Amino acid sequence: MYFRIQIISMKRLIGALIGAFGFVVVNAQPPTEKTLLWEVSGSGISSPSYLFGTIHLMCADELKMPDIVKGKFDSSKQLFLEIDMDDPNMVTEMMSGMQMKGNTTLENLMGKKFDSANTIFQSKTGIPLKMLNSAKPFLLMSMIYPSLLGCQPLSWEGEFQKMAKEKELELKGLEKLSDQMDIFEKIPYEVQSEMLIKMLQNIDSSKIAFTEMLGVYKTKDINKLYEMTTKDKDFGEYEGLLLNDRNHNWIPVIGEQAKKMPTFFAFGAGHLGGDKGVISLLRKAGYTVKPVLYQ
Repeated sequence: MYFRIQIISMKRLIGALIGAFGFVVVNAQPPTEKTLLWEVSGSGISSPSYLFGTIHLMCADELKMPDIVKGKFDSSKQLFLEIDMDDPNMVTEMMSGMQMKGNTTLENLMGKKFDSANTIFQSKTGIPLKMLNSAKPFLLMSMIYPSLLGCQPLSWEGEFQKMAKEKELELKGLEKLSDQMDIFEKIPYEVQSEMLIKMLQNIDSSKIAFTEMLGVYKTKDINKLYEMTTKDKDFGEYEGLLLNDRNHNWIPVIGEQAKKMPTFFAFGAGHLGGDKGVISLLRKAGYTVKPVLYQ
């Protein structure tokens, strides 16, 4: 479920998406504390850096910046999101990366189910599915989520981006947009199409599941979020591609940048928990990662 909102909508898509590293063998336990904010220190880091777990869609009245999070952000010298949202090439890369390769179309993939899928999709997004006939189905799923919220959504990433501009902090990405787009080439288009159809045909249950995930996020239970993601019937099979591989790739980037200067890292909260999550992997690499608790 978490990864279904990884990329939000056509506009939000544009505004919102391994070097050598010696791992130290240590006894690293997965995190147990319920918090979205974590301090990273040790192993050559002179001043602490911070990790913050985001969710990519929330109603505006629910997305409130805790004072302690703002304080840790203000103590940082640069911001890292999953991707560099200030990249001037983002629009071009997005338009290129969202298209299915070859002559594959949604109409061909869905067959007789296309017309009903088109009707539901247009009712939820205001855009005819026929206008996006060559788009990767995974990306189209993300366009449906704002309608499930029932409000005008905001994102943590957008808020941090604004804060970085106000403080004139450089914004960078843990990975390239092309890296994220490449993931959707590794999941068969047929599988993606079936996921999209299933979501459209079960809008009510999708809304319930999304609401449940938001509720867990509000409790700051990163391990529960991780479990919800990995146990998802549709997405669990692709846990390695969507979660674990990316976590592993981010560790040397986080370590290198934290050693350079105090850095604020903000990315999907589903990446934090579990024994293969960012916190556990950083601890295995010899870093000290401590919870920063707040209300």
